[in-house]
Amino acid sequence: MDFFDELNELALGSRLKRLSERFISEAAEIYEHFGLDVQPRWFTMLALLHKQQPISVVEAASALGISQPAITQFCQQLSQRDLINIEICHKDARRRIISLSELGMTTVQTMLPIWQAVQTAAKEISQEEGSDLYLALQKCENAMKKKTLKQRTIEAYDANL
Repeated sequence: MDFFDELNELALGSRLKRLSERFISEAAEIYEHFGLDVQPRWFTMLALLHKQQPISVVEAASALGISQPAITQFCQQLSQRDLINIEICHKDARRRIISLSELGMTTVQTMLPIWQAVQTAAKEISQEEGSDLYLALQKCENAMKKKTLKQRTIEAYDANL
């Protein structure tokens, strides 16, 4: 028996982390299988640049919902692999503009059919047990936008006093 089943929603964050780590680990195995020297953590940045380049660091952080320091870290890693170009904006020297390099574009083109296959497989997994995990996650995120876990916890705690 999985101990998380005993804890139920109390361990939701831990269970999601475990699931996330498994998806990321298997994504690394998929990239390795196809001979690609890329990290799964770079996926969203590469996909964003494929769809919306060039883009500023601030715009990328906003689009991906992660911090600017995290974007900067990804950019450093991708730049070291020659997958992206980082330029100073000619209108505002404080802004950094990111775009795929020639190698980055070639790499993404190689990855596109793999991404499509992963999409198909992930959707199959998400819907296999008669529900839709992805849709459920969207609903959960929307519920947390309305009222956070912290707010709900404090209300539940106060109601039990």
